[in-house]
Amino acid sequence: MTPPWLTPLPLFALLAALSAAFAQSPPATTPAETAPTAISPQADATPTLKVNSTLVAVSAIVRDKSGQPVPNLTRDAFLLKQDGKPQPITYFSQGSDLPLALALMVDTSGSQRNYIQDEIAAGRAFFPAMLTRPDDRAVLVQFDSTILQLVKLTTSTTTLEHGLAYLTQSHSDYQNQIRANAGTLLYDAIIAVSHLNYGTAPGRRAMVILTDGGDNGSKFNKKNAIEEAQRADIMVYTVYYSNGGGDEGVLKDLSRQTGGREFSVTPTQSLQQIYTAIADDLRLQYQIGYRPPDPRPDRYHKIDLEPTDKSLRIEAREGYFTPK
Repeated sequence: MTPPWLTPLPLFALLAALSAAFAQSPPATTPAETAPTAISPQADATPTLKVNSTLVAVSAIVRDKSGQPVPNLTRDAFLLKQDGKPQPITYFSQGSDLPLALALMVDTSGSQRNYIQDEIAAGRAFFPAMLTRPDDRAVLVQFDSTILQLVKLTTSTTTLEHGLAYLTQSHSDYQNQIRANAGTLLYDAIIAVSHLNYGTAPGRRAMVILTDGGDNGSKFNKKNAIEEAQRADIMVYTVYYSNGGGDEGVLKDLSRQTGGREFSVTPTQSLQQIYTAIADDLRLQYQIGYRPPDPRPDRYHKIDLEPTDKSLRIEAREGYFTPK
């Protein structure tokens, strides 16, 4: 029996709309691949996380030489540049002061089926560890040849834990929505989840994606997925779970360009340990805001956030798009 919270994401209508937007724009050629220009979100898509309509928000994690997160810094510990030009920081907060919106996304394609039980067991501890404030929320999504929202955005860890059990079940009632020759829709899933309605209040946003990094059948590509995550100010944490297949390099790129972090499950690093590290990261995020000097719509701008203490390093997204 299909649970009442199991609903397909509005992916197919969304992808059709975004495909139409692509068709109206000339392609942009890169050395590695030919990719369309930036996706145009729908009118009701989630706007970039902001403190108010004139500030750009940047989520950041600071690490010491040993890789441990560094808490209790002030705004004077940061230097921020947009397109190479220094910008004054006008908003600053320790991330744990703000609510969290989290998406746990699980690849259930054939190459990942052997890992599902471990992912379910680790997930039961993950959600309570992550949702520690009354207004923290999470959504559970599975993706293979289709994309399903197993649990809608909720504050209930009990509902999320129950939803994990459905990762092992067949959802044949949605097979008629699967496109021909589709296999693992990693990039499409990232774009769909970036367009969920997280609200406009200040807060932290993150995706945690369990996969081997392989994509087969997505309408969109890695460049598009990164752009949409950047538009929504979502840090992408990726977990490479594989015997050596897939494409771990894709996961490193997704995380680096969105300010997240890439992990790999190994004999010495369990999924539970990785979840603990991600929880520590998100508790110690900094939220930094500044007024963009170039407000022209639908422009990409490079962001450089550096520490004044050169013994530290910062993980943050590398750019953003001004709203259309």
